[in-house]
Amino acid sequence: MKAMVIRNWGEPFVLEERSDPEPSTGEAVMKVHAAGVGLTLVTMRTGVFGGEAPRVMGHELGGEIISVGDGVTNVSVGDKCGVYFYLNCGHCRWCRNGRETLCENHEGYVGVHRDGGYADYVCLPSENFIPIPKGLDYEGAAIAADAVNTPWHCMRERAKINPHDDVLIVGAGGGVGIHGVQVAKLFGARVIAADISEAKLSLAQEWGADEIINVRAINDFTSEIKKLTDGRGVDAAVDFHGAPETFQSCVDSLATGGRAVVIGAQPGNVTVNPINLLVTEQIVTGSRHSTRAELIETMDVMARGVIKPVIGKRVHFTEVESLFQDLITQDLLGRGGLIYDD
Repeated sequence: MKAMVIRNWGEPFVLEERSDPEPSTGEAVMKVHAAGVGLTLVTMRTGVFGGEAPRVMGHELGGEIISVGDGVTNVSVGDKCGVYFYLNCGHCRWCRNGRETLCENHEGYVGVHRDGGYADYVCLPSENFIPIPKGLDYEGAAIAADAVNTPWHCMRERAKINPHDDVLIVGAGGGVGIHGVQVAKLFGARVIAADISEAKLSLAQEWGADEIINVRAINDFTSEIKKLTDGRGVDAAVDFHGAPETFQSCVDSLATGGRAVVIGAQPGNVTVNPINLLVTEQIVTGSRHSTRAELIETMDVMARGVIKPVIGKRVHFTEVESLFQDLITQDLLGRGGLIYDD
């Protein structure tokens, strides 16, 4: 099979010919038909997430099961599937309680700690394959896996969006943020989109943002938020960028009872006044991907056309390096998409 391989962390992709994978007990092999590409992968490629190289990356995948190993009962040959990309034990208290991302025996991520889907085929534990509902294509399933599922969990479970909330989304024109805009609008929020370019902000408006802020064109971010909310602040602020300065602005922009949630993460600290938290009952927290159950739910919602994948550029999977360069230069709008040979 053809595979795009990282021979050493930090290096570009290299096209290699590899043997087709064979499933062991409890595993299945999927023919990949579509994949997503986002900024998290740029960070993963540095090696900061751990894992060994050489490695085939790629965790946002859609395809068809072509073989299964002994003991597999949850998927069958011919099933169309997406991928849940966390590698978890399934037995600890967090997994049993449906919060797999907090698994005490977490083994890593597809595409980092075992080979992913920037190849013709991918072999994974069968429980990582999730059947695609009728009405959703391979590309939609791939984008659901992270770019939609991540903000779905964040907006509902961590930011706890309510109808008519004022919601600030930082990084709204990126591959995850643009789907976060759709999710927040679905939940009934008034969305204030913040990003670094007019092109990204125009995209956010196209997908439902009510107000926009170009962070490079203003001097005082918090004051701009107060102007747009009649001095009150936002009910929820979600930071898909995660730099200390952007998350600090989110915290400083909260209304009484507001929730600040960080998804993207970069090193550094923010300042929080405990007395202010006490008086205002504000919440400052994080959000880590989502559960298998939420991925099933997300794909069902997308199958009904309520949330749609936003793909800024598509290339053949052997040209994935070009999408990485677009991500590094911040020229990609929305998510990157990979196409495969039938």
